Amino acid sequence: MRSTIPVSAVVAVLAAAFWVASLAPGADAPGTPPKTEQIPHGQDQMPGPPLSPEEAIKKMTVPEGFTVELVASEPDIVNPVAMTFDERGRIWITESLEYPRASAGPGRDRIKILEDTHGDGKFDKVTVFADGLNIPSGINLGYGGVWVANSPDILFLQDTKGTGHADKREVVVTGFGRFDTHELPNSLTWGPDGWLYGWNGVFNPAHVVQNGKTFDFTCAMFRINPRTREFQVFAEGTSNPWSIAFNGEGDAFCEACVIDHLWHITESAYYIRQGGPYPPYTWPMESIVREHHQKAAYCGLLWLDTDAFPEEYRGKLFMGNIHGSCINVDEIKPDGSTYAAHNCPDFLTANDAWFMPVSLKIGPDGCLYVLDWYDQYHCYQDAQRDPKGIDRDRGRIYRIRYKGTPRAPKFDLGKESDDQLIERLSSPNVYFRETAQRLLAERGTPDVKSKLEKVLLENKELRKTQVQALWTRISCGPLGEDFELKLLARGDPAIRAWAVRAVGDAGKVDDAVRKKIVELAKDEAPAVRLQLAVAARKIDGVHAIPTLLDVLDHSEGDKLIPHIVWQNLQPLLEDQAGEFVAIVEYADLKSRPALAALMPRAVERILGRKKFDAGMIAALLGGLLNPDRVDPAVARQCLDALSSKLQTGEISGDKVEKLRDALAPDLKQALAAKADRPLHLDAALLAASLKDPAGLELARKAATAAERPEPDRLRAFYALTAAHDATCLHIAAGVLPDAKANSEKFRAAMLDALGRLDDPGVADVVLSAYPNMEPDLQPRAIELLTQRTAWAKPLLQAVADKKIPTSALSINHVRKLMASKDSDVIKQVKATWGTLREERNPQREKVVADMKDMLSKTKGDPMVGVGVFKKLCAQCHKIYGEGQDVGPDLTNDGRANFDLLLSNVFDPSLVIGASYQATSVVTVQGRSLTGLLVENSPQRVVLKLQGGKLETIPHGDVDTLSVSKVSLMPEDVEKQLKPQEITDLFAFLTLDKPPGDPAARRIPGTPNPK
Repeated sequence: MRSTIPVSAVVAVLAAAFWVASLAPGADAPGTPPKTEQIPHGQDQMPGPPLSPEEAIKKMTVPEGFTVELVASEPDIVNPVAMTFDERGRIWITESLEYPRASAGPGRDRIKILEDTHGDGKFDKVTVFADGLNIPSGINLGYGGVWVANSPDILFLQDTKGTGHADKREVVVTGFGRFDTHELPNSLTWGPDGWLYGWNGVFNPAHVVQNGKTFDFTCAMFRINPRTREFQVFAEGTSNPWSIAFNGEGDAFCEACVIDHLWHITESAYYIRQGGPYPPYTWPMESIVREHHQKAAYCGLLWLDTDAFPEEYRGKLFMGNIHGSCINVDEIKPDGSTYAAHNCPDFLTANDAWFMPVSLKIGPDGCLYVLDWYDQYHCYQDAQRDPKGIDRDRGRIYRIRYKGTPRAPKFDLGKESDDQLIERLSSPNVYFRETAQRLLAERGTPDVKSKLEKVLLENKELRKTQVQALWTRISCGPLGEDFELKLLARGDPAIRAWAVRAVGDAGKVDDAVRKKIVELAKDEAPAVRLQLAVAARKIDGVHAIPTLLDVLDHSEGDKLIPHIVWQNLQPLLEDQAGEFVAIVEYADLKSRPALAALMPRAVERILGRKKFDAGMIAALLGGLLNPDRVDPAVARQCLDALSSKLQTGEISGDKVEKLRDALAPDLKQALAAKADRPLHLDAALLAASLKDPAGLELARKAATAAERPEPDRLRAFYALTAAHDATCLHIAAGVLPDAKANSEKFRAAMLDALGRLDDPGVADVVLSAYPNMEPDLQPRAIELLTQRTAWAKPLLQAVADKKIPTSALSINHVRKLMASKDSDVIKQVKATWGTLREERNPQREKVVADMKDMLSKTKGDPMVGVGVFKKLCAQCHKIYGEGQDVGPDLTNDGRANFDLLLSNVFDPSLVIGASYQATSVVTVQGRSLTGLLVENSPQRVVLKLQGGKLETIPHGDVDTLSVSKVSLMPEDVEKQLKPQEITDLFAFLTLDKPPGDPAARRIPGTPNPK
């Protein structure tokens, strides 16, 4: 796994306002007295009193023909977290009384075995298999023991004496975190390949070390080989997923919270994260969601495959909706190599806010079993705020049964013969197929392997049996050359795809298999090409780069394969870039559109190599200056990537001279062409970035040409500021005050670009233009002027002279100035603002109370509030499509109820998640920047600043990098806005839809002003 940022440094901007409630691990500080009658997070109203199991069932609604039955409940089970069935049809569950305890070590939690001794559907016998655990969040059985996620460990427990109680404990791997105990390692699930899979959440950093390898990750699907104990990271991204489901093709799916609810997971892919930085060069994949369900918290996912349910429900994904207190259903349809998910009607509605379906399983009778945590608090925020309010006395398992589905008879698959278990692979009930597969894989004898291969090769069975037999054979170990070749030639694309995957996991192959594998880059089935993209760099002797590019060429238009090709290609470009350049240097990129689309990423990656090779860069980019070879838009992105690295200083010193010499022939030819020829300006800006006199002159003309599009003028201005050209201040002085001739967006970007200059004159230009700037632009100007001491002094003097109000500077701006090494700046700050706290001010709680009282008595205008939002919040947040993409989109996040919204706006530093703290960088040149940490690699640090600007600092230019104890969201909002502006802002924010929408309603808890 790529590890780019130490866990302690996974930090970011803006823990705060509006969104920390959704993203940080608590809405109130531990130890804060619980607030009475506070609506729990994600709920619309107070949940009401708990119901007995019988009362709860009466309130549930399910489709006609279905009934809900009680399997087990309190006091036999309490706080159930995870469950699984064994080969005898018994249910194993984990319980947690310790939740939400953050500390590791022994606890009061248990594993219980539930058994139906009378065959009446009631699990009446309860045995404690293991205790002393601490939030055991995942469980599965196999290979002679019980696998348990018990952070920081994955444990393997055994009953070696046959007493029914664990007497042997093995730590399989360790290093999982406990920062957020809603996001612990979970969902231990046997995959079709025989590995044990699990998840870890986005706010729970893990540091696993095994066999000399280090895995640093947060949100990630991992897997463990049950025989060798080998640990791997399978894929990364999403948020805090809880459950894994494999469909009939063996593809993995997960649900997630806050962000989109359903994801197709492929090995080596990286998916969109809820928060926190991505590794460098990551190209994240999106979800498969096409429509959304109610609410946004999910737990429990199941691929329903049982003949005990009517056909209309089979082959669909069922998922527990925690905030919705229901079970949602999605139908997934193939979409190239991935899927598209579409909503189906809800399957169960509890009509009880305490209902929390944390796990769904198909039992031996083919019925759907639902594990219900049953608690008034769904979220970690409430558990932290009011730990005494957590229910520790209840828990249920329900069975959802269709009509007269018979009870399962007594059985023990573990005692069945190989032939009987192979026959079970044809069962219409997925429970029997999967359990038989596990047991056969555990045996894994030559005889078992031979019989499974016979099932596959005779081709007389149903397709489902064929695929299940293949998975079972793969789970038994290496396949062998002859069998691999036969599988790779099969007509069923699923079998070919799984054969490729098995070969990739094996790594070593014979020549004949290797040759056949490479040929599959042209396979007509997307699933086969997808698996080849994953396997290409894992198989010994396969030339991965040409194979990956071949897959790419034959997958144009596919939504997933280009991402997988890139994720597997980009690590190779560190040491094998020459092979890639040799392939694309003379390629006709117009006839290879998929490769052309990937070129900007490839150029960025090659430019970021540790080893600098000017000749290779010139060979890669020089040909792109010819617009006849490639789409000019693609070439422009590639050339801009090089220009950007020159402008940020990532390429500096003698490297610039070498690159100028290497590119000279191509640049000379491009600049000699007519000015209207495509890429002429791009060549000029690259030359300017190389400090070529001819290029700089052309950049000056472009930056001041009013007839040119603003994006072109801005690119030219960036090149000039990076070269510290003497004309920059003159250009800015003419543009910044002129709102008629220049858009606000253009002038905002020009302010950002001025930050590269180390010229005292910047302050004069900006302060002169400040009075004529729009309210949305003025904060950008203040942010710029607080970046350098030479600019801060005139700014502070303007504040002292009352030309700029003190409220124009937020408390975080002032804190940044107080960190200055200049005694005069510190003196000026103290004279105006006094001594500042470096940590959260506990008096903010009174401010929150005062604001709540004011808002309860004052009417606001949501339409006016839109303008206040743009002035104050839109520098970092979007809502309904408007604003900047620094923090999460507030359309769906962070406004769950009124009390939380108040706290987040007026006391933003109350709780800051590790991934949402502000990062401050001071450069060796004296520039001070604070923002969201996007990247911290050996080459550079990238921050996302207020307003959305990405600022890149070469790592060698970083003097200090620190994590703030306070949120970047200023505490003193009430000082920046007038009371009526605050009221109008909240009138806007407390609507769940845009003002003017007839369906708009107030969020829960919003007071009715008098």
